[in-house]
Amino acid sequence: MENKEVLLQVKNLCQYFGKVKAVDDVSFDIKKGEVFGLVGESGCGKTTTGRSIIKIYDITSGSIYFKGKRICAGTKSYKDEIAALRADKNPENAAANKARIAQLKKEIQAARNDQTKTGMVTDIQMIFQDPIASLNPRMTVKEIIAEGLVIQGVKDQKYIDEKVYEILELVGLVREHAGRYPHEFSGGQRQRIGIARSVIMHPELLIADEPISALDVSIQAQVINLLNELRETLDLTILFIAHDLSVVKYFSDRIGVMYFGKLVELASSDELFAHPLHPYTKSLLSAIPLPDPHAEKRRTRIAYDAQASHDYSVDKPSMQEVAPGHFVYCNDAEAAAYKKELGL
Repeated sequence: MENKEVLLQVKNLCQYFGKVKAVDDVSFDIKKGEVFGLVGESGCGKTTTGRSIIKIYDITSGSIYFKGKRICAGTKSYKDEIAALRADKNPENAAANKARIAQLKKEIQAARNDQTKTGMVTDIQMIFQDPIASLNPRMTVKEIIAEGLVIQGVKDQKYIDEKVYEILELVGLVREHAGRYPHEFSGGQRQRIGIARSVIMHPELLIADEPISALDVSIQAQVINLLNELRETLDLTILFIAHDLSVVKYFSDRIGVMYFGKLVELASSDELFAHPLHPYTKSLLSAIPLPDPHAEKRRTRIAYDAQASHDYSVDKPSMQEVAPGHFVYCNDAEAAAYKKELGL
């Protein structure tokens, strides 16, 4: 996977809602053909990150690149710098500030131009968490799945029908389902319809936002196996957002751990489970139930208290590579301790 090209690049992504920093300065890459898992507790910013990538939200600041082209750009950081420059009343800095403001305005305009280029977003599709709320109850399955083709201007009804039937069979449904409505299906079948709606556009990147959290355990396995099959058949790259760490370990090549809007650790799946470093990652992994009742009795939960675990008053944290491909959000002192823990 090291030699694969980078398909998606997220740089310093910030998504604020008023004073709430839902996602704060998050950066990561997703390589072509891999499954990148994003985990963390409820409210940590996983879903907001996925929705920002697919442009459901206009991002506050940062940039998102898809196949080397910027598809999302935030302007808050530019505007904050302009405000700071205008507040500087020192006459000696006036000329330099004026030139910098002019440059920042050009960058804001470039960012806005990139925001309006939506063509490449059809190459990114999303599977939503709730299979009931994400499907229009007044549309038939055929209309739901074909909606993307219709929006793209396809008018050949025979071609649309053939594509819908083909995709239905690909996701484990039958063509007779095309004329039915969402309420006539089970939760697992509705999620398959949502997957079909996404893959009919032949995307390169699929954002799966907790696609199994609302399903029974037996159905969860079927949906994961389906996504694995589609990954191979359609050559998909997947951003997999989930709570169930066991599933994420099985399904993902690399995993990013989020806490309170920040990405706190990023490593390959095997490396993260074998050598978790950040205290929050250790806490998260300690919460996984064990199938052996005797081992489960001996399982020790690790509590995480951010204020007690870190002192960032002087030595400020940043995302640091403490081992090849293993990144942790920490300060220099913590990085040295993590390297010692790994024997480096």
